[in-house]
Amino acid sequence: MKKLFQFLFLFYSSILLSQTLLTSHPIDFKKSKKNNKKPNIEKLRTLNEVALSATSDFKNSEENNQILNIENEKTHDVFVFIKDIEKITILKYNRALFLKSEYVFPLQNLADKSIIGCSFGQDGNPTIYFSSNIIENVSPLVLISILKCNLENKTHTISDFKFPANEVAVTVFQMNNSFHILAKHRIMQGLIVYTFQDTKVAKKGFDFSSLTFQHKNGKMLRFNNLIKNYPIEKIDVHDYNPLDKAVKVSKLYIQKNHIVLTFDYNPKLTQAFDIDIENQELIEKNFPQTVLQDPKKMSNSFYQDGKLYQINTSKSELLLDIKDFNSDQTLKTIRVLSEDDKRSKDVPLFIQIDSRKPGEIRSPKRFLQHLQTLDIGLSVFKNKENTLVTFGGVPVIKKQGASFRNQTYIVNRYEEDDPYFNAEFSTIEHFKSVYFPRILDHNFEFINQEQPPIGIDKLYYFLDMNKKITIKNISKYNDYYILGYYDFESKQFIMRKFTDGFN
Repeated sequence: MKKLFQFLFLFYSSILLSQTLLTSHPIDFKKSKKNNKKPNIEKLRTLNEVALSATSDFKNSEENNQILNIENEKTHDVFVFIKDIEKITILKYNRALFLKSEYVFPLQNLADKSIIGCSFGQDGNPTIYFSSNIIENVSPLVLISILKCNLENKTHTISDFKFPANEVAVTVFQMNNSFHILAKHRIMQGLIVYTFQDTKVAKKGFDFSSLTFQHKNGKMLRFNNLIKNYPIEKIDVHDYNPLDKAVKVSKLYIQKNHIVLTFDYNPKLTQAFDIDIENQELIEKNFPQTVLQDPKKMSNSFYQDGKLYQINTSKSELLLDIKDFNSDQTLKTIRVLSEDDKRSKDVPLFIQIDSRKPGEIRSPKRFLQHLQTLDIGLSVFKNKENTLVTFGGVPVIKKQGASFRNQTYIVNRYEEDDPYFNAEFSTIEHFKSVYFPRILDHNFEFINQEQPPIGIDKLYYFLDMNKKITIKNISKYNDYYILGYYDFESKQFIMRKFTDGFN
């Protein structure tokens, strides 16, 4: 625990040194008077006090107000789109983040719509896409408004694209200076990728109807039922992903011209698909899980930089397999924890109840017992030097009180002196999560060294210390993170830089 406090002291003291004011620009921002919601600030996310939940889509927390930062991948110019209740402001910064141009125009008929993405033309000008309910597509009519801009002439045009009524949007993403929508058909078994470039829209379909999906009990599943039961979670491949995203059964990873889709609904294997958007090809790959002595096991996986990391655990052990995604070759198998292990001071095991400060678990055996009642997973983040891996589990929501005692106390056979069990809890919802971080070197060996905070940790801590920041956006640029937000006191749009490490 002393080591944890030392780390947190260094982490907090490094915040002021490792965040830099990049630029500020005065803007007359019109705030909605109808919104009285309190700001939704995310928790501190460090590798020792890990982000167990992600509550923001990195846009804004106030109705009708929005900020979005996007980089032109070819020119490396940074564009900032700011939408308030009256107008849209576009700021264009060069790669040194000096302001090059500004364009302000009234909302017109876009007041009730949100910015969902943008594309960049050959001339470097942006096209912005708006929609009011593209992801929550429950209505039969969804319109995407397309706003094509010319920053040199300070002009724009607006057109509409009618999203098909028999399709449902799964997620949206940026790739190759284009905006994309991944959708599923309401009846046909498959996925559709829409590519928006300027005002043009291309559509490509991927048929999953002939593929086999078999649950651990032998029951066959159809693809649409699979992703209905296990909704697809988009993973940010350039960011640290909190455990509540990493434990999802169905995960999607955006690569250059590719989508990697993984399913861990069957504890015996990870079923993966490589979707080639450019050539419209679909390749299935299956990665068996290592067989454990105890048949009652749980498993999950995480894709990172061409490698598939598979976690496999029972009440007595936790294993990690690292496999090459393209060749299927197993690069490393590591027994991470065993119930017979003695407590290691170099690998503290943490438990967190609700929003309390994390505490240490006394033994690997106790940690594995806790893990059996949770949804398990691992989150993998790679920096310039090493690979950071967080193992753990987040709660399947249960009620405490009598039902909690029956479901958790008896199942895990906790000792009555367990400091993390209290039979006197009132009947309210409580959330238990367990986790521990490790560092892998280039040879996939665990190393014991001080775990430096990553830039996104510091950024969230900055937000937690500045709760007045409610209109914001987070983006990755070069090797650091940019927080763009509107400061209502100074009436300026501000961008701050957050870097990795104790500096």
